[in-house]
Amino acid sequence: METIPLKEILLSASQALFRNWGRAVLTSLSMVIGTASLVLVVVAGISGRAYTLELIQGVGTNLIALSNESADSVVGNKTLADRLNLGDLEAIKAQIPGVRSAAALMTSHPAITESGVTRRVSLIGTTPEYQQVRNIQVLRGNFISKNDERLRSKVCLITEILAKRLEADPFYKHTISFYGVRFAVIGVFRERVDTFGNTEVSDNSAIIPLSIMRYFKPTDALDQIYVSAESMGQVPQVSVEIKKLLLSRHGNHAFFSLIELSDMLKAADKISLGLTLVLLVIAAISLIASGISIMNIMLITVTERTREIGLKKSIGAHRSVLLTEFLAEALMLSCGGGLVGIALGMAVPYSVRFFTTSIQIQISPIAIILGFGVTLLCGLIFGMIPALKASRMNPVEALRYE
Repeated sequence: METIPLKEILLSASQALFRNWGRAVLTSLSMVIGTASLVLVVVAGISGRAYTLELIQGVGTNLIALSNESADSVVGNKTLADRLNLGDLEAIKAQIPGVRSAAALMTSHPAITESGVTRRVSLIGTTPEYQQVRNIQVLRGNFISKNDERLRSKVCLITEILAKRLEADPFYKHTISFYGVRFAVIGVFRERVDTFGNTEVSDNSAIIPLSIMRYFKPTDALDQIYVSAESMGQVPQVSVEIKKLLLSRHGNHAFFSLIELSDMLKAADKISLGLTLVLLVIAAISLIASGISIMNIMLITVTERTREIGLKKSIGAHRSVLLTEFLAEALMLSCGGGLVGIALGMAVPYSVRFFTTSIQIQISPIAIILGFGVTLLCGLIFGMIPALKASRMNPVEALRYE
């Protein structure tokens, strides 16, 4: 028995679809939406993950933050000897290998008056290493220097938002008073990346030398120490050595919290992956619904063409020919809608580039391959049942069908 060429089978399948092109288009529309959703989920997942990790990496994956635990979280009274101090900072720099840089800070919240409005300012007393450790960007002027720290210079840097507010005051002369002491504004700064609110820097912040800040605080205890390791791989070992050092200097009764941003990076990676998987499941459900729709339409098509199937079988059409023909129709419906869905799913994120440059959308080839692969699989799985039904029909009963 001769087999019909694949070209003729595909031509017959396409002609059958064109005879009911309206129904074919509406059936494919569900696949368009499902595939577009799948592509968008993959693109959003990859881009969102890259954006989140970039933000954390911008803060510094090799950063270790040391701070005193709050009085509410410990039992008993804490003495000044239990708190972080400059001796701890110098010991960390001198005794722990793998430390690239370290900076200490003390904070307070004095009130200032600008344009007749009184505001609270987050005042940060720190050392010159703070710029490197905390990835601070100086927009104008200079950061505090070692000479400023050594000579106790009355200089400060202010945030960009605070600078704009001060410059709106006609009496502003690039000086600002904290606790009755006038400081010369030598620069304007901001954080290079958003730190998710987990930062000592606010909209109204100012940085002064730590040596000056110590005059405004009743104790010499530090509020925080930032340590930057040579690399992300050295962070765990450096953290262990810091804990040992602090325990040897303060004893077991001291309470400190130690946060590694590399842990935040791993956690964010897992969270973004989990969210992407959840969205993929939702998109997969919509594709399954689209596949069921294709199967139902193909079953209706098989029923409508029962006499045609019986005629083809009676003149010698093999079961494999009918199976291939109806399977080809299902694949045309699913893949046609899938290709349109892929184009739509790529067009939406690509168009974002015309409205903003702050968000980098990554259109990965994985999204295209996955979208088309799942679409093809849906066509094969849900088109197989109608195709098998058509191929297994009895030609005599099919010809007698009314």
